[in-house]
Amino acid sequence: MLNCKVLSVLLVLGLPSLAFSQATKKTIAVEAAATAAPDKAKDEADQVITNRRLRAESGSLSKWSGSLYFNYSGGNLADPIKPERRNILGAADALELQNFYADLGIRYRITALDSITASTGVFVSTPFHTTIDHDRANREAFEKNKQDVTVSDPALKYTHLDSILGMQSVTTLSATLITNPEQTKAGYDSSYQLSQTFMKEFGKSGFSLGGSFQWRKYTFAKTNQNLAENVPGFYPAAEYVINDLLNVRTVFGWQVYQQTRSMDHDTYTKRKVYQSVGLGISLSRDVFLYPNIQFVPSDIRSDRTNVAISANVNVF
Repeated sequence: MLNCKVLSVLLVLGLPSLAFSQATKKTIAVEAAATAAPDKAKDEADQVITNRRLRAESGSLSKWSGSLYFNYSGGNLADPIKPERRNILGAADALELQNFYADLGIRYRITALDSITASTGVFVSTPFHTTIDHDRANREAFEKNKQDVTVSDPALKYTHLDSILGMQSVTTLSATLITNPEQTKAGYDSSYQLSQTFMKEFGKSGFSLGGSFQWRKYTFAKTNQNLAENVPGFYPAAEYVINDLLNVRTVFGWQVYQQTRSMDHDTYTKRKVYQSVGLGISLSRDVFLYPNIQFVPSDIRSDRTNVAISANVNVF
């Protein structure tokens, strides 16, 4: 039953994008031809990174470009537009309400493999709801944040692309001023993150294996001792390319730890192992949509399986 619901949600989230892709088939073909042109084919970035999601996330091939990132984090598989979003991992820094945000980034390409992006946008908490069941544990958070529209976490990010031992490598360093209401009202002020991603493609089989290591460090504006201070983690990933338009991707939050302010600096607790499964939709080199779900493999239930959809769009 759960598998049917998973497929249904991914299809519902992805069908509008698929319809759009069919309507713009000729445009995409023109873009693909341009990408295959000699001047683009020689671009070092596209020689180093061939993974479609990583390409779209890393930015366009222009010296200056704009990047749009959209994300909707919804309810659960049983009720995708539910205002509550279950904290299935017990994470101290989790957003436990449905939210939508859109970021606009201005990217400068320093070299073929290095770039800097400054981004900001808008964040909306529970965009579809004005009321919530009063017997819910997070009713107080909902009343404080419902339909708040705020600046969406302004950030500065450095990205380096590379090929290491036959693996595609993306390294990012970012600094973020936290402005979303759930975290600022709890006491978060800013965050700093190091992310290192590797993906290895296996010939023309369509399969890729890899993963990413991430470390996030928070700073605070309040003395709340329950806030996460350090969150390191390793996330194995696998992908399979179905065709030029679609690919399936899964990620495991396998070894993810957190240290809260109340703990000693050398003491960490392990979060629950979770899995994310998504359908990648490549409308072009610079447009990638990703409807996905997240669940805990040891406790698979529709009401504990969260849904989301994101989009990377490089506009020029």
